Amino acid sequence: MASDAPTSSSAPPIEHLILDIGGVILPSAMPQVIAQLVELSGCSEQQLWRFFNTRLFQPFWSGSISIDEFWATFTDYAGVPGAHARWQTEMTTTMLRPLGDVAQVRRWAQIVPVGVLSNQRAEWIFPVFDREGITELFDPLLISSATGLVKPDPRAFAQLTHLGSAPDRVLYVDDRSQALRRAEQHGISTLQAHDDRDWIRRIDERLGLVTPDDALQVRSTHPAPISAPGLHDYPTVDG
Repeated sequence: MASDAPTSSSAPPIEHLILDIGGVILPSAMPQVIAQLVELSGCSEQQLWRFFNTRLFQPFWSGSISIDEFWATFTDYAGVPGAHARWQTEMTTTMLRPLGDVAQVRRWAQIVPVGVLSNQRAEWIFPVFDREGITELFDPLLISSATGLVKPDPRAFAQLTHLGSAPDRVLYVDDRSQALRRAEQHGISTLQAHDDRDWIRRIDERLGLVTPDDALQVRSTHPAPISAPGLHDYPTVDG
């Protein structure tokens, strides 16, 4: 199931394509929120991430606390209780805009069902998807604040085994290696979304939209980088 191993000739056909949101379809939201709180409070980014990861990660992404409760707790900790930040008015208008892959998603949705599995807030995602006219492209829409299941909980990935397809015919795309490893434990095929955007061509290859020779040429020109652990492993940012 390794994300770089199978070619279109050796891998099983894909019957469902499931995408992460943060870092794949839209920019990640939480790094922007924390950057603004750094500016407001003077706390270090590392300090705020540590508090978020240990105290807020699970309740926030699971939807068990409201966005207002999240911000009240976070600003209290940072010593600026109730401080106003730009994200409160700009999250769904300017901060979360598609990363340029909407046209590709539309193409893929013409071939196989395309869904999402992501640690996200429905209050942020659905207004953006509705604005961009892409909500109807995705089925299933597995948003953690709606399902209550937060990656890397194995139950979050187990949802992908109930789509009516064998797990190895579900292709899950995420920008974090830990998420991919958890998905692979359920037999799900995976692909890592790297900044070089070669992952888009790899999906095209798996769906028969480009030939293996074309895909091989792209891979040799843009080798996939090795993902290092750190900020982008769980529990940390959204996705």
